[in-house]
Amino acid sequence: MYQFFLMAWWSYIIFIDAVLCLKAGRSTVFNRRLPWLVTISCGNWCLFELENVRLQNWFYINVPSSEALRFSGYFLAFGTVIPAIHLTAELIGSILPPLAIRPFRLRRYGTYAIPLGILCFLFSVAFPIYCFSLAWVFLAFIIDGYNYRKGYASLAGELERGSLNRIAAVAGAGMVCGIFWEFWNYWAVTKWIYTVPFFERFKLFEMPALGFLGFPLFALETAAFLTLMGSSPFLARRRWLVCAFTLAFCLAAFVLIDRYTVFSHTASVAELPFLSDKTKAALEKRGIETSYAIDPALLGKGERESLALLQLEGLGLEHFTLIEAHGVNTVDRLSQIDQRELASILKEPNLRRIRVYTRAAREYRDAQGKLIALPIARDH
Repeated sequence: MYQFFLMAWWSYIIFIDAVLCLKAGRSTVFNRRLPWLVTISCGNWCLFELENVRLQNWFYINVPSSEALRFSGYFLAFGTVIPAIHLTAELIGSILPPLAIRPFRLRRYGTYAIPLGILCFLFSVAFPIYCFSLAWVFLAFIIDGYNYRKGYASLAGELERGSLNRIAAVAGAGMVCGIFWEFWNYWAVTKWIYTVPFFERFKLFEMPALGFLGFPLFALETAAFLTLMGSSPFLARRRWLVCAFTLAFCLAAFVLIDRYTVFSHTASVAELPFLSDKTKAALEKRGIETSYAIDPALLGKGERESLALLQLEGLGLEHFTLIEAHGVNTVDRLSQIDQRELASILKEPNLRRIRVYTRAAREYRDAQGKLIALPIARDH
């Protein structure tokens, strides 16, 4: 259950690679360069994770409490990003008809693209509330501008040659993968939740609806990054050194993710203070070890209410303990707390995160009220 997202993505990657293998007679990803591809994919995504430390646009819930499991999970999950987009783009590109436009010259593109990307980055970190969207375009300008100047394949170069196929395939892959990312994340236990300014509601799955427009742009960045990593003779001759540096960078990023982006960890049955010894023994006898494996029907009324609070949007045991110490041990009581009071109790300065829980508590309370009202209405 906790590894659902990982299993879904690696199954998808294996499937698409197999389809392409049938068409081309060779594997696109599952060859000797797979460890390198997964490593640079993880490193590339960690750049965005580091920027999110400033932006605070998403956070993780229900991550494993074991550091070894957590870090290996980060690596394997982040390592799917570039392989998934690359394979999907290859598949889309293989079925697209020629998409030609009139060639046009991008005057001094290599001169202004890199400074523009740097400017976008500076604005995104200086004004994260209003310029957060620039986080998804700055690297595309920097890397594609560099590729263009060095004479490597570039998205700008495709436009100058009058071809849209590569751009369309990559952008389409970004949208396809984006839909899968959000769909699979929505059903996962270990997952992320968005707290994007001005877009805290009107979500499709967990993603604000307009946020899907960012996936094609992100995919263009990953394509430019992969081109750079594969085209630079300097990097090609030092691939193992690049991997070693990237792994060290990823490890540092994982520590910061744990510190700033992880909100809650999974809890074992033995850790849950609201379960009686009798209940714990009964659950242990059934082989139930974690909180999300518990069938609420096996619990008493008070235990069920506490479990619902613990699991509310992945509140987690640490935060459950903090609010319980202030007399809040049910979702209904949580729904009555002011968000600033809750922020003070949880020592959480990001009010967008706090609103996730106050809103979820009110929605849960209202849903439960409707369920209670239904039998009454039928009786009348």
